[in-house]
Amino acid sequence: MSQEYLKPPYFESIRRPVDEAVTMNPAVYRTPEIHAAEAERLWAKSWVCVGYTCQISGSGKVLTATVGGQPVFVVRASDGQPRAFLNVCRHRGSILVEEGAECKSDRIRCPYHAWTYDLTGKLQHCPLFGDDGRHLPKEDYGLLSVRVATWGCFVFVSLDPKAMPLSDYLGDLPSRYAGFPLDELVLVRRKKYDIQANWKLLAENFLEYYHLPWVHPELTTVTAIEMHKRNQGAGMYMSFYASPLLRGGTPVDADFLPPMPGLSEVEATSGYFPLVFPNVAMFLMPHHLFSLLMFPTSEGRTEEYGDILVHPSVLSEPGIEEKLQAILAFYDMVNIQDIAAVEKVQKGIQARAYAGGRMIQRFEEPVHRFQNMVADYFIGQPCVPRGD
Repeated sequence: MSQEYLKPPYFESIRRPVDEAVTMNPAVYRTPEIHAAEAERLWAKSWVCVGYTCQISGSGKVLTATVGGQPVFVVRASDGQPRAFLNVCRHRGSILVEEGAECKSDRIRCPYHAWTYDLTGKLQHCPLFGDDGRHLPKEDYGLLSVRVATWGCFVFVSLDPKAMPLSDYLGDLPSRYAGFPLDELVLVRRKKYDIQANWKLLAENFLEYYHLPWVHPELTTVTAIEMHKRNQGAGMYMSFYASPLLRGGTPVDADFLPPMPGLSEVEATSGYFPLVFPNVAMFLMPHHLFSLLMFPTSEGRTEEYGDILVHPSVLSEPGIEEKLQAILAFYDMVNIQDIAAVEKVQKGIQARAYAGGRMIQRFEEPVHRFQNMVADYFIGQPCVPRGD
């Protein structure tokens, strides 16, 4: 390919108004070369959600992720602040922290040659190497730092030292959901999915409610298709909501558990569905948050985590473990339905004669907004969109 996907004309069709636009060229979902460029131009330049503050709730707690093909980890330092680093030892390049691991006390020790770092990334010890520093200036071999910031219960990292601050990136999103005690939520259930589809198809599927009656008949008993309305402002996100929620006799009904503390009457009876670009989609309901974290591993494969977070106050409710399992089972059913749909799309867009499709303003405007964000990063001109 001639790298035309890095130039504005390649995305001309998506720059038109929604009802006139044609979706992005299907090559962006199926081509290894474009996937590699995306890692450098999008994933390495944006703010990526890698997990939750409760996963690093104490000193030495660690979470790991792969962002744009780069291994990273986040740790809570002894001063209480999160620190992020590339997950690589400065000696011979070994991974330092495995997924699910926890540092011992106040140090990070390489499993290969036992080089040891403190939680701020400083090299402390390199056994049998001459710890007096005459042959190795330790100050030059600390861990390679990565920018990290939090919003509510979410932990974000950026590989780009020049990326805008997370507060600018999120725009007015935090103020829109300020009524929810997001910073107090804890992770109580998790399921990992290995999906044979491009990550962008997963994001786009979340962002449109056009498919609900045909793919999710169970979900429409809680949020019918005609209930959904957009609530997007200025920020790197897409968002819509449904209010008031229906009573479909499901575990995600508003009255299945007590609402989070401090919610307004509207918030306690509504569902909100923001996606922070590029990779975290949320079902923010009165008594829980179901979050999807998406990490591409190739142009046609995505690792996804489906996570349930709740306010700690609900954990003392009678039968809470069974109820949490019921909530997870419901979302698992819905997610499996979505996965089947997007995997069919991944197979379908291999057809070379298919050049993209049309969108409906009423149901698919968030997809249009998302695709324009993708286009902005590909051509090297990311910008925060205005609200609806």
